[in-house]
Amino acid sequence: MKLRGNNLVIGLYYHPEAFPPTLNAIGELSGHFDRISVVHRPHLRGTWKYAANVTPVASGKYITTTHQEQASTVRKILFFLRFVLDLLRECRRLRPRVVLLYDTYALLAYRLIRPLLWFPHVLWYHNHDVSEITTVRKYSVGWFACKAEKRLFRHIDIFTVPSAERLPFFPMGDFRGKYFVVPNYPSLAFYRPFYTPGKSLDVIKLVFQGRIGPGHGLEEIIPLLATPVAGKPLQLVLKGHCHPDYKQALQALAERHSVSGSLTFAGYTPYEEVPRVAAACHIGIGIFSSLETMHVTLGTASNKLYEYAAVGLPVLYLGMDHFSRHLGKYRWAVQVEVTSESIASKIEIIIRDYAFYSTAAYESFVQELNFERCFAPVIAALTRGADRNNAHE
Repeated sequence: MKLRGNNLVIGLYYHPEAFPPTLNAIGELSGHFDRISVVHRPHLRGTWKYAANVTPVASGKYITTTHQEQASTVRKILFFLRFVLDLLRECRRLRPRVVLLYDTYALLAYRLIRPLLWFPHVLWYHNHDVSEITTVRKYSVGWFACKAEKRLFRHIDIFTVPSAERLPFFPMGDFRGKYFVVPNYPSLAFYRPFYTPGKSLDVIKLVFQGRIGPGHGLEEIIPLLATPVAGKPLQLVLKGHCHPDYKQALQALAERHSVSGSLTFAGYTPYEEVPRVAAACHIGIGIFSSLETMHVTLGTASNKLYEYAAVGLPVLYLGMDHFSRHLGKYRWAVQVEVTSESIASKIEIIIRDYAFYSTAAYESFVQELNFERCFAPVIAALTRGADRNNAHE
């Protein structure tokens, strides 16, 4: 059912193409709203093909996140004020039925323009990261944004998070609307074409997707590349951003073990290329050993873990409670310790019955671990108009 006569304005103080779950949500929502405007900071060169009724609105000129972080305080304030004005302009132009805000910066911008929005609308807040005020400089834009989140919570009609473990970090006692847990699972519509059963096992390729840094078992995996496991040579593909110093350290480690030719840095590419890289590999590395808030609440918030399964890759993960709670029931998700011996032994187990593990991973994605399935309750709430009575005047 399409919501006739209803528009949606989305505010995101980053680039939507940096967040695959955001792209998934926009894709699903495009079938239920007449017009969608996505106001965002242009930190990437956009390449994603949106639905015809979706208009990305870049707030300002292209600038990398690094250059923005290095900008003066005055420039940062100007960036934000430009975003506030762009969000206001799109809201007044479309008079949206729903305003969807994706982070604390967008929420702060909304707080500033809220008195100027005279039309009824539903306020929907999705937080894809836990924003901790102790980690930002006092009186910075980010600090005021964290403050705005706490003060506006009682005015939010719909609240969504990617994992239930993150709910305690929000003032739920002040919340009077509806909340949904929407895991960061990949989209069936996007990922299904990339699955290839019966791939060759002549060489076993391990892949890690995401921000490449310490804490993912890479230092333990690289030495393993020197020796075949279950009679199969190993290769490691690293896909994503990597700081030059850490990249140099990994390359030096590979050289010491004479495996430089078995280590590949695939770099950062647009999202549409990510499944192609993973689909050419065999086993996904899902090891997260950090105990920071973001990592101990990653159970259903790590899209990488489930993107592996979407192309039929079994996953190696660290058996901490916050991961085992969600992954422990799946045979294709294999617990490891962060040691070369543990990782090698589990790789061998997977190789010896690879067809089973790969098929099980893909079937879990199709039947359960896909974005469309977990997003359906949110669509149903919007379609039923269940929140109309809470709409802001």
